[in-house]
Amino acid sequence: MRLLSTREVRTALLATGVGLAAVVGAGLLGWPGAPFDCASNPCYCELPTAGFVRQVGNTWSNLGAVFAGLLVAVRSARERAQREAEHRPSAAHDVLGLLAPPALVFQGVGSMFFHGGLTQWGSALDAMSMFAIAGLLALTQAVRLGWLDVRGLVRGWGLLTLGGLMVGLWSPPLVATLMFGLFLSILATEVVLSRRGRSPRPSLFRIGLATHVGAIAVWFLSAGEGLPLCAPHSIWQGHGLWHLAAAGAVTLMVLHLQRNLDRGPATATG
Repeated sequence: MRLLSTREVRTALLATGVGLAAVVGAGLLGWPGAPFDCASNPCYCELPTAGFVRQVGNTWSNLGAVFAGLLVAVRSARERAQREAEHRPSAAHDVLGLLAPPALVFQGVGSMFFHGGLTQWGSALDAMSMFAIAGLLALTQAVRLGWLDVRGLVRGWGLLTLGGLMVGLWSPPLVATLMFGLFLSILATEVVLSRRGRSPRPSLFRIGLATHVGAIAVWFLSAGEGLPLCAPHSIWQGHGLWHLAAAGAVTLMVLHLQRNLDRGPATATG
């Protein structure tokens, strides 16, 4: 199998190329648009500069999520080829394998837009990217429970992603609350699935959960000046560590879903 010819890898590479090109283009244009109000909302410690990107450490640390998306694309392509060879088709696996890599890439690129330019529209794209990946995880859990079919997953994912953009434009402070709600829904549905015997291999989820909890602690401890992990003049940012840890946590959860999707109703082609 030639990986570069697979739909998973091509889609992830396209998302990466378009996303990074857009970031570079916005930087070359000087990040046009209304500035984000860092006095009313956190801009996460790093002192803005007048350079190509406003926050160097907080911007480029998001390459971790981009790289994770490409790795998941390769793994998804290989798993699909193996299922096809063994005559084990699965629409749920195919959809998750196709959507998760660009969603992970977007998780990184969306945050680059925010930290790169500290604009209002960049903040909205950042919110959109968070809803895209967290929404995909939550809706896949619903498929595993039999609450949604695969078509419902795709439609719901599109609506959640668009909704994230709207929230980011109109009410940035609400983003964190809604993201916490999505996180709780992923955790609650995993508990239900585990009790029903549909998560017989939970190690990746547990490691991802522990990583995410640690990442949240880093987020709080680096949110602004005076906190232990805040060094405004350094490119080594606590918030950058949050980006890397969050990307790792989400990647582990995606791999957990792929590992356990064939346990229960998600195998239906719906």
